Amino acid sequence: MAATRRLSDLVSATLSKLELPAGPVVVALSGGGDSAALAFLTVEAGVETRGIHIDHRLAASPMMAAAAEEIAARVGIELETRKVTLGDGPSPEDQAREARYQVLEEAGRTVLTAHTRDDSIETMLINLIRGTGSTGLTGIPSFRPPAIHRPMLEVTRSDTREIASLAGLPFRDDPMNEDLSLTRNRVRLEILPLMRELNPGVDGSLARAAAALRRDSEYLDDLAGDLYRGPLPVSVLNTVPRVLADRMLHRALEESGVGATADRIERMWSVATGRSDRQDLAGGRSVVRRGALLLIE
Repeated sequence: MAATRRLSDLVSATLSKLELPAGPVVVALSGGGDSAALAFLTVEAGVETRGIHIDHRLAASPMMAAAAEEIAARVGIELETRKVTLGDGPSPEDQAREARYQVLEEAGRTVLTAHTRDDSIETMLINLIRGTGSTGLTGIPSFRPPAIHRPMLEVTRSDTREIASLAGLPFRDDPMNEDLSLTRNRVRLEILPLMRELNPGVDGSLARAAAALRRDSEYLDDLAGDLYRGPLPVSVLNTVPRVLADRMLHRALEESGVGATADRIERMWSVATGRSDRQDLAGGRSVVRRGALLLIE
């Protein structure tokens, strides 16, 4: 009875934090505790729900696929499984993430992923370690175009696992989450525990810092958007505050399909300030100056 009451209270409190879009939705069901809880919560909220599981063809994939099937059956939703093949490269973690998002973006419906507050904090620290601007310190955004929503960013991983356990959901822990050769696992298992020793409330502190930076970033993005109208006049870039000009360059890179990185923004500045006539970006694209305009071609 106590467990049932605890589950009811926890579900009620958690649902009040979720930003669930109107159904129908597709939950990205990995087989782990977070996505199990999300599938359970969407059903509890009365949202029409289906599941999709992405099989990365790794050693633990059969175990995780079986867990996803059992969870879907337990919560009463249909499950589609899609297999992906990872290419060769230095970062299997990044490749797996990109492969997942490619499948999710092709799902063609509103997709929910089970990222929690813990995931967002880890991302914030990873970006800090790798080197980032203020936007990278805002954590994980709640929406990724065109249709991927992350409704649990205010929910902790401990709460999702407790919900999944109390609800009797047969989730599994992916062994790759213990692999310390992966940056995220080092942050999760080594760096954050040390930070919690220094400040037991560090998770909340980091979450509040990310939220404050997110508000600042959104405001500056809106200002930059008012200035950006396609081709970039060099005179505008060189006269507006650098924080706005950087955002204009970021938007130009994203809209061109090149993708924005700190290095590519610096390459665009090299041409905008006359230090070079042309800079290569990526995929055969370059930034050049044509008269008064900075162009990506």
